[in-house]
Amino acid sequence: MQKIEFIKMHGLGNDFVIIDKRSNNYEINDNLIQKLADRKTGAGCDQVITINQSLNNNSDATIEIFNPSGDRAEACGNGTRCVAKLLFKENKNIDSLNISSDAGILIAEKKGNNISVNMGKVSINWKDIPLSEEMDTLNIPLHIEGFSRGVAVNIGNPHVVFFGKNINQLNLLQIGPTIENHKFFPNKTNVEFVEVINLKKIKMKVWERGAGITLACGSGACAAVYAGWKKKLIDNQAEVLLEKGLLNINILDEEAIMTGPAEVSYHGYVEI
Repeated sequence: MQKIEFIKMHGLGNDFVIIDKRSNNYEINDNLIQKLADRKTGAGCDQVITINQSLNNNSDATIEIFNPSGDRAEACGNGTRCVAKLLFKENKNIDSLNISSDAGILIAEKKGNNISVNMGKVSINWKDIPLSEEMDTLNIPLHIEGFSRGVAVNIGNPHVVFFGKNINQLNLLQIGPTIENHKFFPNKTNVEFVEVINLKKIKMKVWERGAGITLACGSGACAAVYAGWKKKLIDNQAEVLLEKGLLNINILDEEAIMTGPAEVSYHGYVEI
C-alpha cells in the first residue's frame, strides 16, 4: 500500500488537492484523481494539481491540472496562485516565479498577502478558442433569455461569457452542461454568466468544463473582464465578485493579470 501526501488549498472557495511530485514520483492515474476529488469519500476538490520538477531553465516548477473525471485542464488561475503560495513559502527571498503549465509559462508575483498571476495573452480568434466553425466570437449565436449572445475567449483554455441581469436566478445546473457540450466547442468550454455592477466591478457565476459549478474560476474571471472590456461594458481593470470574495483582473497589452488570495485548508494523505 502506498501513502500519497497532499495539500488541500483554495482560492475563494475554488478548491484543489495539490500533490508535490518533485521528491516523490507518485503515479497519478484516473482512479487516484477520482478518489481524491470525490466530495463524499475523498478530500473533495474542483481540480487535482501536481507540482513537478521544471523541465527547462525558464521555469521554477511545472504543474499538471486534472479535472475530477481525470481529464487534463490546460489552465487554472486560482490553482496556479495556490501553487505559487507554496513555492514562495519554500523560498522567502524571491518575489517572482515562472510556473510552466499546458497553457505556457505563467508568471506569479507576491502582492502583499495576495498572489498575482499573469495568465498570458488572451485571444478571441475563433481558431484559438477553438470553435467548430468560423463565426463572430463577440456574438456567438447562443440564445439564453435575459442574456447577451456569448463572447468566446481563450485564456489558455476555452470560455464563453454571457452578460445579463439576475444571475442568481439562473438554473446553472441545467444551462451549464448544455453550453459546455455545445457543438460550437469541439474541446468543450467553460461558461460564465456576468452581471455588470459598474465600469470597475462585475458579478460572476461559473460552470467549469469537467468540474461543474464552482465557487470561483480565475481564468473565467479573466475571460469575463476581457469580454466585458471588448464589448465596451467595463474598463480594462475591474473587480470580479464571486461567492466568497473578490478577484482583481487587469487586462494589459492583451494579457490578463489576476490578483487574489490563496489559502491552505489542511495537509493530508491517502493510501492506495
